[in-house]
Amino acid sequence: MIRRRPAGPDPTLRAGRLALLTMSAAQLGFQSMVTSVVYPTLFEGPTLGIAERQADHARRIAPVALTLYASGLGAAAWATYGSARSAERGGLAATIVACLTTVAIPALTAGVVPLHMGIAQEQVTRPRIQALLASDRIRTGLAAIGVAAAAHSLSSQSLGS
Repeated sequence: MIRRRPAGPDPTLRAGRLALLTMSAAQLGFQSMVTSVVYPTLFEGPTLGIAERQADHARRIAPVALTLYASGLGAAAWATYGSARSAERGGLAATIVACLTTVAIPALTAGVVPLHMGIAQEQVTRPRIQALLASDRIRTGLAAIGVAAAAHSLSSQSLGS
């Protein structure tokens, strides 16, 4: 008689969700650092020289942000692929939420590029800076939601619920 082991979690789905959790956590760390350290240093104090500081900030942070966003989108695609090919439905809603936040953060960032560019071109206004700071807080909140959802999707799969 052939004994079959009970089917375990789909390895592709588990790996995709683990990658999504890892990238969501990295995104939250990055966004938290920008919100709590980078932007206060950049925007608090005199506006004299802010255009140069903003231009330097943009040049330095762009490669990091683009790498992080591309990796996050790759992890979201992997988790989506794993969810689509797997018959397992536990954690599906959480995976969808985590994927949506992973896609929303770079989209929101792209939407505020004109604010960054305006500040770098010495179009410094308090409303422009306030809008940039508010969008950054939203990105940080989305990253926190993404981490929670990705962790839930992984734990739901492990529990088989």
